[in-house]
Amino acid sequence: MGDSSDDRQTTDILPDNGKKSRDSLAEIDALRELNSRLQTLISAIPDLVFFKDTEGRHIFVNKAMEVFTGLSREEIIGKTDADLLPPDLLEICSKSDREVVENRRTLRFEELYNRSDGEKVYLDTVKVPVFDSLGNVGGIVAISRDITRRKKTEEDLRASREFVRSILDTVDEGFIVVDGDYRIISANSAYCRQVNMGLEDIIGRHCYEVSHLSERPCYETGEDCAVRHSLEKGEPSVSVHKHQDKVGNTVYVETKAYPLRDASGRITSSIEIINNITEKHLLEERVLRAQKLEAIGLLAGGIAHDFNNLLQGVFGNISLAKTLSERDGKIYQLLEAAEKALEFSKKLTQQLLTFSKGGEPAKRAISLPSVIQGAVRFALSGSNVSYKFSMDAHLWPVEADEIQLGQAINNIVLNASDAMQGRGTVDINVNNLLVDEKSGLPLKPGRYVMIAIEDTGSGIPEQHVSRIFDPYFTTKEKGKGLGLATSYSIIKRHNGIIDVKSQLGVGSKFSIYLPASEKSPEPKEKQRKVLFTGKGRILVMDDEELVRVVTGRMLENLGYEVDFAEKGEEAIDKYSDALRSGKPFDAVILDLTVRGGMGGGDAIKEMIAINPHIRAIVSSGYSDDPIMANYSEYGFKGTMAKPYNLQSLSSKLHELLGDENR
Repeated sequence: MGDSSDDRQTTDILPDNGKKSRDSLAEIDALRELNSRLQTLISAIPDLVFFKDTEGRHIFVNKAMEVFTGLSREEIIGKTDADLLPPDLLEICSKSDREVVENRRTLRFEELYNRSDGEKVYLDTVKVPVFDSLGNVGGIVAISRDITRRKKTEEDLRASREFVRSILDTVDEGFIVVDGDYRIISANSAYCRQVNMGLEDIIGRHCYEVSHLSERPCYETGEDCAVRHSLEKGEPSVSVHKHQDKVGNTVYVETKAYPLRDASGRITSSIEIINNITEKHLLEERVLRAQKLEAIGLLAGGIAHDFNNLLQGVFGNISLAKTLSERDGKIYQLLEAAEKALEFSKKLTQQLLTFSKGGEPAKRAISLPSVIQGAVRFALSGSNVSYKFSMDAHLWPVEADEIQLGQAINNIVLNASDAMQGRGTVDINVNNLLVDEKSGLPLKPGRYVMIAIEDTGSGIPEQHVSRIFDPYFTTKEKGKGLGLATSYSIIKRHNGIIDVKSQLGVGSKFSIYLPASEKSPEPKEKQRKVLFTGKGRILVMDDEELVRVVTGRMLENLGYEVDFAEKGEEAIDKYSDALRSGKPFDAVILDLTVRGGMGGGDAIKEMIAINPHIRAIVSSGYSDDPIMANYSEYGFKGTMAKPYNLQSLSSKLHELLGDENR
């Protein structure tokens, strides 16, 4: 009835209104069609769409709203948020509704919705006021988009970034990200510690400002820049930088840079890994220094060996010539002057030997004061430079080669005198020192004696400090570059170290650390000046004819009979034959190093097997064997380092044979 009545009413009206009524009905139909299409469109939108009146009642919801809430349209229409939402969400929605109505403006916000099944859902909501024909707010239309997945992705990304950040902050290497303008856009904790700055003071600044304390990029100052290479070439790069830190210390860092690209493949920035390799670099320098010393030692040893053999001929012949000259005569005086001059050549070979393994120190327990004082006074004799000693009252003894240690101290003091240009005072402080793990010194814990030699000279330029112990490195016009290198090698062979501190215009301090000995110092033997003659048969084995000839002449001059052997094999045969014939040799002198044949070290073993009581002297101008320093452990009764003179030879044989053959 209702429907037919409505139809009749419409039909009755049409004749009265004419064309105007027909147009109105067409507009109504069009609006209905548009409304139907609009509802269809809104229902198809995957976002939640709903309309409310000013009282907060829902007057329209789309299909997505029904699915999201799990309620039908009929269960939602006419209800308010108080009927549909939990208390926590109700307050948010009511507040936003009031703000839209009262302020007559669009509002966008995010809200967390707890569904009945316990699932948490994030909604991105836009609420828009709806105005009537009079401009009054007649309701609210809202669109809510489910952004739970996006939120989860963002949360995962944030957690991932924090995880990566925590990893980077735990490593020792510094990490920074640098943009195309060389500005730091990110940095880890290790880098902050390296440069001693807070993160807020680093971000946005140029990397060369922070890392190098420079106003110019490092590549403009001639350094290789790994970041620049990675940005320009698009490939990883490695470089090593040397610069000063805030307190003036030299720092070496290894930098590795890797290009970072955006989605299109364009290089936007570079990640740089910065590793402080100062200790590693200094260690490598020490290793290289040791390798240089070893290399020069091989060369020096060969030169010293040949040179000492030549000197043996000169020393021996001068000694013999002196015996044929009147002690008060002019010829004798000239020969003595020549012999003294040759002592300087002997000292030169002694320095060369120190580089080689043949410079093995002949250690014994010694008291340091007399050695140090003698070396200092000798070094500064004839100089205007004065010296001042300060020593502990009861210095611990050390096991050392007195001659080599004196040479090491002599060289350092001479260097100090040169640095002060012949003016000023050298301070020598000698103290007992207990070293533990906290000392900061590269020494095993224990007892040491420290010898500090300090000058007030010109100081050493920083770039030269690491090279002053290199062989042949010198900044002096007349320097040979062997003095400090010799001292370094000597102290190293005594299981000690040399530490250097220097400042330009202030001076330098060389600190020597030597292990203390538990042994008591051995009494020093007095040198005898007389020639001891004797009788008996001596066998001399040496591969150099010059040495055999001059040694034979010296022995004959002292009253001995002499026989010779060129190599160890020949010496063994002659020694054995003499023993069997009943005319044994009273002593043998064996050269330790023989080219292309058996040397004294191997020969003595077989000779001891023939006669355990053999009296043998080992002689050498050079050896890479510790036999010269520890001769008794190998069966020798004495040692003579070439070159030696007639007096040394006579004293050694007298010591070995005593008065039995006089």
